[in-house]
Amino acid sequence: MKKLSVIIFLSVLFNSVVMAQGGDFLEDKTEYRYANFVIGLNHCFGSSIGGKSDNLLIHTGYGDLKQEKKGFAYTPGFQVGVVYNFDLKNNKTGIVFGGKIVDYGFKNKYKCLENSNYNVAAGDYVTTETFRSIGLQIPILFKFGTSDIYREMSYAYFGVQPTLNFMVAKSHKGNWTDDKYGEKLSDGKSMLSVAATFGYNYDIWSFSLSYMFMEFVDSKFEDSNGKKPYNGIKGHIYLCTSLNIPMTRWTTIHNWTAEKIRRKLHNGKSL
Repeated sequence: MKKLSVIIFLSVLFNSVVMAQGGDFLEDKTEYRYANFVIGLNHCFGSSIGGKSDNLLIHTGYGDLKQEKKGFAYTPGFQVGVVYNFDLKNNKTGIVFGGKIVDYGFKNKYKCLENSNYNVAAGDYVTTETFRSIGLQIPILFKFGTSDIYREMSYAYFGVQPTLNFMVAKSHKGNWTDDKYGEKLSDGKSMLSVAATFGYNYDIWSFSLSYMFMEFVDSKFEDSNGKKPYNGIKGHIYLCTSLNIPMTRWTTIHNWTAEKIRRKLHNGKSL
């Protein structure tokens, strides 16, 4: 509850500054043009790489052992930013775009195949490979509802979210050791990734499901040995749960905590 109050406070503070600078123009337009402060968590899942590949190798003291995909694991992330809403005057449709700093990724697990030459049984070696990226995401969304989407803040939305990836890293962890190996990718990364998104917003809560169909790793990349280590990585699914707080009088009207903050900021005077 304390964290939510802090977030609401920051949103109301920003909104108060904007209103003070914008005057009546922003007051008149706020029902159709307004910004939202967004902060939330990304819940990412494994990539769509195939079950088996000649490029899935694990380096051991015995030599290079082939692997197959065992499964995927949950990878948490976050997002924070501001989006701008252009609502149409029918009050039922609108366009959303903005900018968010995002941290996201995916994690896959692999098990080695049986190798009689080295007396290795299937599953003796299990590795976990994690890819993460930090970047600037630019949502471009269309939203629609059956009632007044501004007053109710209840609507569905869909669109695309391109991301400019500033940093891409990968790490490996084996079940036979406590050591973890990681590195930042200079080769084999993609500066641009794109996700298709569908979601629903209710009040200040937003839930979306996205599919990253253009990944932040390059599946065509070849290493110095002529191998394609990322071959088959074509996308991953992630869920996002976030607070989507309008930076307008809507927030203070619908939340008493926000209204008390607004009154304190303006010395008890109504705007």
